[in-house]
Amino acid sequence: MAEIKSKIVLKTKGEEAYLSLKQLKVTLKWSAAVDLDLMAFYKTKDGRVGGVFSDNYAGGSMGNLNVFPYIALSADAGVGAKGGDNEEEIRITRLDDMAEVYICTINFTDASRDKTSTFSSYDGHVQIIDDKGESIAVPLNSTQPGTVAVIARIDNSGFMGAKLVNENHVIDMPTFQSAIPGASLLKLSSKIVLKSKGDSIQLKTKSGGGVGELMVNLNWSQGQTKQASGFFSKLMGGGGSSGGGIDLDLGCLYELSNGQKGAIQPLGKSFGSFDRLPYILHCGDDRTGAWAEGENLRINGAHINDFKRILVYSYIYEGVANWSQANGVVTIKQPGSADIVVHLDNTQDGSPMCGIALFERSGDTLKVTKVVQYVKGHEALDSAYHWGLKWVEGRKD
Repeated sequence: MAEIKSKIVLKTKGEEAYLSLKQLKVTLKWSAAVDLDLMAFYKTKDGRVGGVFSDNYAGGSMGNLNVFPYIALSADAGVGAKGGDNEEEIRITRLDDMAEVYICTINFTDASRDKTSTFSSYDGHVQIIDDKGESIAVPLNSTQPGTVAVIARIDNSGFMGAKLVNENHVIDMPTFQSAIPGASLLKLSSKIVLKSKGDSIQLKTKSGGGVGELMVNLNWSQGQTKQASGFFSKLMGGGGSSGGGIDLDLGCLYELSNGQKGAIQPLGKSFGSFDRLPYILHCGDDRTGAWAEGENLRINGAHINDFKRILVYSYIYEGVANWSQANGVVTIKQPGSADIVVHLDNTQDGSPMCGIALFERSGDTLKVTKVVQYVKGHEALDSAYHWGLKWVEGRKD
């Protein structure tokens, strides 16, 4: 277990220590390959309840240090269940209004799969440093299985001031949401946002094998000017403009385990098939973004062993190559799991194509990685990911 460098270590449930009231820094550290989320839930002296937790959860709030609740979360680390020196931090600048604050962590990796956890195996602990620099640590050493660890409680209800109490017990989600003030705000059926290039997550496997049916949705804003000439002609420098919204297309490159490679996209009417090879189907072309549901790819995840990799991309078939105004977003939906969201951010206007997310088979599941790379066209994207297809000019009727 990693060394805990704190002046005071509350090793046993029920141990307590008094804190300074001015400022507190609460840091959760762990090294195991799980996605732990640090959270703070509170009850005020006048009876209000609430919580500060990652905005990757539906309704989540990172908090605010300058106005109520005077609690803020730094970031959401460990997305995709990465091992290493993981760390999340909560800062508290004022406790005057608070009766009690609960410091908790949830193992999202297991909780989203309805599995239980043993937190003692994560080599984790919480360290609390007050404004005087005094540090108090609570090791994450409970061997009780569950999905939520209630690590510590700040009790500010007494006349002697705030004190930190080692709670260190592990409970299931229903108990947590009913017993901890404000915890009912937390909903697991939320969204996982892959925020940075390289962020990844493994999809949940189904009891019968595979990952089930996946829906990859592309949505974007309207209101740009179309180019009448089409995608490939535009790359050659041709075309005037005509009115209407931008034509943003969704597609993918695929490579199967038998070596077969290809592309699924509206251009060339290559819509694929859900029930036979390549087990990927484009659901239809939205020329203007007028469909509320955008464009969709269906991936038949029951045939997991037939896939090697899939690269989801989008291209601007007609309209100015202005990604910053398109505000594109891809949402990956898997029944029974949180939606996975990839924003087409860090835009590079002038490049009409964007590689968005890479699916790679990993055992009996798929790993999804955010790539978001803007390129000049299909051949450039093919070259960047070593696909090896031959490309010819095409149009949509």
